Amino acid sequence: MNCSNICWAEPVRVRVGHGIPVEIDGPQSALNTMTQRWPQKRGEHYDRARSLCMAALGRRVSATSIRDDFVAACLEAGILAQ
Repeated sequence: MNCSNICWAEPVRVRVGHGIPVEIDGPQSALNTMTQRWPQKRGEHYDRARSLCMAALGRRVSATSIRDDFVAACLEAGILAQ
């Protein structure tokens, strides 16, 4: 399996850009969203989730264990879709 194929059991739905919902299915798509499409509002949850996504892609932490950290970052930024 290559790093971009690491997926979460349940995707996280976020609203970025013009509020269009996007499904984030794992650490690679989460990291892409965080670096390319994230709003200006960034805090400690963003920093932690970004760091953990990179660690998961490097196989230093479990990808499934960081999903909650990504959700916390989404809540912090106000982009989690219901």
